[in-house]
Amino acid sequence: MLPLFVQKTHNRLRRRLWGSPLSAMPAPLQPTAKRDRMVAAEIASHEKSAGAAHGAGSLPLRTLIRIENLLNGSSVVSAETGCGKSTILLSRIATRHKVFCLDDRDRNDASSVAYFMNCPATRLETIETVFGPTQLTLPSYERHAPYDLVLIDGPHGFPFPELEYYYFYPHVKAGGLLVVDDVNIPTIGRLADFISEDRMFETVEFIGATAVFRRTDAPVFDPVGDGWWLQDYNRRRADFAREIFLRDGKRRAPINFEGRY
Repeated sequence: MLPLFVQKTHNRLRRRLWGSPLSAMPAPLQPTAKRDRMVAAEIASHEKSAGAAHGAGSLPLRTLIRIENLLNGSSVVSAETGCGKSTILLSRIATRHKVFCLDDRDRNDASSVAYFMNCPATRLETIETVFGPTQLTLPSYERHAPYDLVLIDGPHGFPFPELEYYYFYPHVKAGGLLVVDDVNIPTIGRLADFISEDRMFETVEFIGATAVFRRTDAPVFDPVGDGWWLQDYNRRRADFAREIFLRDGKRRAPINFEGRY
């Protein structure tokens, strides 16, 4: 195994190269979207003129193209929390795309909303924008559709990504993708750990700090029940004496609260 400082340097270089503009690569090696082969070049052109990032940060274009390549089917219905380059790409490949985000156009050049709205590559007619804190807009939203793709990239503080997951997971169709960004943040990483062990999803891959899961045909976990003892994440970490202990060879150490109560 390489020394830790060598691993860190190697990973830092990989992240920098992955997030670099597509123009840094020879044209034959540049990734393209399956459903719209021009969209990557058009977003790259927008990056060059408007900047690669905006107030809410920015997913690498290579990550977005990889996610698009993993999608099944040709007709896509999608939703996301947060906005930016992902909104531009999804407006081009989806028949309907829902965006739940803050209206930050008062931030001028740092505005994430203006970033996608002012991009010539964006097809605004495919987008439904729901402005406001997702902590308020998602609980009251009633026009969800079966989604082929859901991207969770809104407010990152605990427990807000979990809240977004709660309101979206019943609507991800079998075979659809659930994408969770910024899993390098510990609380979001914990959410990704939970999903990776849940029967409703299978892990597709981790693209840098972005986790991609695919919906299985497992029944939807009751969103108004309890059933914590049915969830594999809990069963693998239950005390050996508990009847719910999951004997699947993927045992995890129980969380020890001895002395705390």
